[in-house]
Amino acid sequence: MRVQTFIGKVSVEGIRQMDDHINSWLESKNVQPQFITQTYGIHQHHDTSSQEPVVITSIWY
Repeated sequence: MRVQTFIGKVSVEGIRQMDDHINSWLESKNVQPQFITQTYGIHQHHDTSSQEPVVITSIWY
């Protein structure tokens, strides 16, 4: 079993972009997902003290 992880910004546009990216990946690789997880987290920017909310989706196939 293999896994592919996608990380996107938590916004309406960010989720739409991640959906498009995941759908394109699924079609191009012709994989059948076996298990999917999704979680929420905070990305700490290395060059500044700012933080950004992100959604992390992992697809096992």
